[in-house]
Amino acid sequence: MLIISDRCASCVSPGKKTGEQDIIFPRYHQLDVVRRLVDDAQNHGTGKYYLIQHSAGSGKSETIAWLALRLSSLKNTENERVFNSILVITDRKNLDQQLQETIRGFVQIPGVVTAIKNNKSSKLAQALERGDDIIITTLQTFRFTVEKMNSLQGSKFAVIIDEASNIFTNKYQL
Repeated sequence: MLIISDRCASCVSPGKKTGEQDIIFPRYHQLDVVRRLVDDAQNHGTGKYYLIQHSAGSGKSETIAWLALRLSSLKNTENERVFNSILVITDRKNLDQQLQETIRGFVQIPGVVTAIKNNKSSKLAQALERGDDIIITTLQTFRFTVEKMNSLQGSKFAVIIDEASNIFTNKYQL
């Protein structure tokens, strides 16, 4: 069972087979940034850019997980989803695995999170076309992702980029 509110998330720790759950409460800065971004997306819609800085050990992966989950279920005043899919992009495979585990730990409903691993381009295309809730992939597929997103007329996406400062300053400039 998943409990997501403004205060806590109940998640099953990866690898635990005891059925025990850890309750994780966001720190003030995590709760504040998620609330602000969700409120802005709900009130102003899509098409904006944000940069959130986290220091080492401040819970960046959890903030990304909470934000992805909240945005994936966000509805506008007409009760329509604001975003068709939430894409979480990371620049390294080890971070990709860490984010997958963190987000999957928060989501107890099968099928909400799609991790793109092998045959990335074709699986990513299928996930985007289906409108999978949360799609996690690496930067290496991002150029293809942008092309595919542009071809899906009328679809709206939230893109959360982990380590964005590294991505924008290296050879993968967007």
